[in-house]
Amino acid sequence: MSDTAAAKEPVRHGARQLLRAVPAGISQVYLQDGVPTGIVFLVALALVGPEFALAGLVGSAVGALTATALRVPRPRERISQGLFGFNAALVVLGTVVSFQPFGPALLVGIAGAVVATVLARVADLLLAVPARTAPFVLTYWLIVYTGHHFDWVRAAPAAVSPVLGLEADPLALFSAEAEVFLMSGWLPGLVVLIGLAIARFRLAVGAFCGAAVALAVVEALPFTPPGVASGVYGFNAALVVVGLLTTGRTWRSCLLAVPAVLLLQGGIEAVGLVPTTAPFVLVMWTADLHRLRRTGFVRP
Repeated sequence: MSDTAAAKEPVRHGARQLLRAVPAGISQVYLQDGVPTGIVFLVALALVGPEFALAGLVGSAVGALTATALRVPRPRERISQGLFGFNAALVVLGTVVSFQPFGPALLVGIAGAVVATVLARVADLLLAVPARTAPFVLTYWLIVYTGHHFDWVRAAPAAVSPVLGLEADPLALFSAEAEVFLMSGWLPGLVVLIGLAIARFRLAVGAFCGAAVALAVVEALPFTPPGVASGVYGFNAALVVVGLLTTGRTWRSCLLAVPAVLLLQGGIEAVGLVPTTAPFVLVMWTADLHRLRRTGFVRP
């Protein structure tokens, strides 16, 4: 091999790693490192609208590129595994879902993706446990506050239509899985479950069961809150079950976690904040800190 070819080889390798990081970043929203799963998740986003698949791709790419520019130390494989892409992808998706028109919202989301990636890197240095989606939550809250303060045009929420004669609320069993990406719709949620099944079948079962338990609890309340059919009261439950199972916890811990995220979601809403994935983060941090204290090690 010539000196010139040898010099170019690391560049090609780096490009392949970054190319892998984009779908992996989408997959890591559900704590999975898998390109096929990420691609299926992108299909789910595209079913809501091609612009949302584009937003997810752009966000994940910005996260990977920002992490590269920050010179994240070894193991650099964390970038190709998507660990610096999922927060950025969620920020861009959250911004384009919340505000319009699409172009300006996308630009704001890209700026937010950079901020979220920097926060993720800071969390790497300061936190004893993985940040999970905390950088997304903080950045999204800042964007929402800024948008409301400057009267940005808000996007209209998507309605959930009955399917095959079903009333809207039971569709939350599927739409909850899509709401992790801030999307609504039973079909995108079903595709997300397929993506989880590609990673591990028990994760798809866990996500569905988490959403089902959350829906049962909410429906049993004396007053059913609005928006149940969109899955907004089930997605943290679905996500925390996947998170706990992925990191080696038991089904018993999942049974404790689902009511916890519902209580946290109610508390966050009571103080006037959009919960997003904050309940998931708080429950995962609790589980991570418990494991760290007991074993001295936390699985990312």
